[in-house]
Amino acid sequence: MCKEIWNPEISVVILNYNGMKFLEVCLKSLLNSTYKDFEVVIVDNGSKDGSVEYLKKNFSSDERIKIVPLGKNYGFAEGNNIGYKYTHPHSKFIFFLNNDTEIEEDCLDKIVKKMLQDPSIGAAQPKIRSMREREKIDAVGGIVDYYGRTWHRGANEYDKGQYDSVSETFYAQGAAIVVRRSVIDEIGLFEPAYFIYYEETDLCWRIWLAGYRVVVIPEAVVYHYGGGTTVGSTTYRERYFKFFNLRKNHIATMLKNYSLINIFKYTIPFIIRMVIIAFWWSLIGEKAKAMAYYHALWWIFSNMGLIVRRRIFIQKTRKITDKELMKIMSPPVG
Repeated sequence: MCKEIWNPEISVVILNYNGMKFLEVCLKSLLNSTYKDFEVVIVDNGSKDGSVEYLKKNFSSDERIKIVPLGKNYGFAEGNNIGYKYTHPHSKFIFFLNNDTEIEEDCLDKIVKKMLQDPSIGAAQPKIRSMREREKIDAVGGIVDYYGRTWHRGANEYDKGQYDSVSETFYAQGAAIVVRRSVIDEIGLFEPAYFIYYEETDLCWRIWLAGYRVVVIPEAVVYHYGGGTTVGSTTYRERYFKFFNLRKNHIATMLKNYSLINIFKYTIPFIIRMVIIAFWWSLIGEKAKAMAYYHALWWIFSNMGLIVRRRIFIQKTRKITDKELMKIMSPPVG
C-alpha cells in the first residue's frame, strides 16, 4: 500500500456545513500539494445543500480522502473533535482547515518541515491571506489582551512582507491551525461545550500553559474566504446567537485558564462590565445583545461545575506562570 494512505505525516480535517460551493477549490488545492504524505478527513455537519452527495460523487474515489457525514450540526469544536477521531493514528500533525480556503501547493511541505525541526511548537498557523483580496492579510496569528479579548494580527493590511519571519503568537486562527498530535494526547482538543467562537483561543492558551509554543509559519500560505459557514448577525436570532456564544466562551476560557489572582484582577471586572453594558443595551433597544449577555452569564453560573472540573485538569498540566504567558499578551486598551 502507498505510504501517504497508511502512514500519513499530517492529517487534514475539514469541517463542512452547507459549504458545497467552496469544496472544489479547497480540495483540489490540497490534492495538488507538492507534499504527498497526507490524508484528508472531511466532516459534514449535517449540511442541507447536497454537500455529502457532491463529495461522494466527485472525491470518494481518491484514497487520500475520508468522508464523514454526521447528520446534524455539532458546531465547530465538537465537529472537529469528531473529525480528529477519524484521522490516522500515526500522523504526527493535525491540520484543522476551514472549507472556505485554498492552500498554496507547498503549504504542507513548509508546515511539516518547520514542525519536525522544532518539537517545542505545539501548534502553528500559516500566513492567512484574504481569498477576496489576495494581496491583503486575513491573519498572521492572534492577539489576546489581559481581559481575554481577541483580534487577528495584520487583518486587512496589505501584505508587504512585514510579518515574514517565524514568530510566536498567542493563538492560531481556527481557519487554519496545525496541532501536534502528542500535544492533543496530553491536553485534549477543542472544548466540546463551545459550539462556536473562542475554540482556538482556549486551545492555544492551554498549549502555552502546558509548556509548548504557538507560532506563525509565514512562508506557508493559505487563502481564506471568510464567513463561509458561520452565522451572520442581522436578525434578532443571529445577533443573539453570536453574542451569547462569544461571551459565554470568552468568560469560560478565562475562568479555566487564568490563575486565581488574575480571575479576580481581570475576569470578574470584565463580568461586571458585561452587566453594565447589557443594562445599557436594554435601555437603548438592543434587546438581542442584552439578552445574549444575560444568558451567557447564566450559562457560566449554571455550568460552573463543568468549568471547575476543566480548570482542575488544566492547572495540573500547567508548566508556566501567568506572568510568563502575559509577556505575549496585550495590555488592555480600553
